[in-house]
Formats: sequence, structure tokens, C-alpha cells
Amino acid sequence: MTTCRLCKRECAASSDLCGYHLNAKRNVQSGYERWSEAYGNITWKEYLQKLQQSAETGQWAKEVAELLSKELAD
Repeated sequence: MTTCRLCKRECAASSDLCGYHLNAKRNVQSGYERWSEAYGNITWKEYLQKLQQSAETGQWAKEVAELLSKELAD
């Protein structure tokens, strides 16, 4: 059994994330286009930072945004 990189739950098929974090990752990725239109050319990095700071962002999405931000820095 492989465990999620973020929470140690069992990973979803063909992923290094559990089903909850995988769904959050898909939502974060799909939300970028809408945010880009609303904010006007917001960068991926800025988008991820705003998600992490937003009170409306759920915990799983914040954890995914933090992970994606760290991957950008590597």
C-alpha cells in the first residue's frame, strides 16, 4: 500500500495522493483559468499563494497548493 504524500492515507490509483488530495489538486488546477480571467493574467505561483492565504480555501486545497508551490521552487 502506497500512502499519500500529504496525509498518509492510501493513495488513489496511479497517484501519489489520496483521493481527497487528488480531487483537491484537480480543483486547484481547473480553478486557475477562472482566477486568471478574474484577476487578469495572474501567474501560477501567485495563484497558489493566494489560495494558501484565502480563508475560503479548504484545507486539502491549501495543502495541495503548498505542495505545488514547493515543487515550483525545486
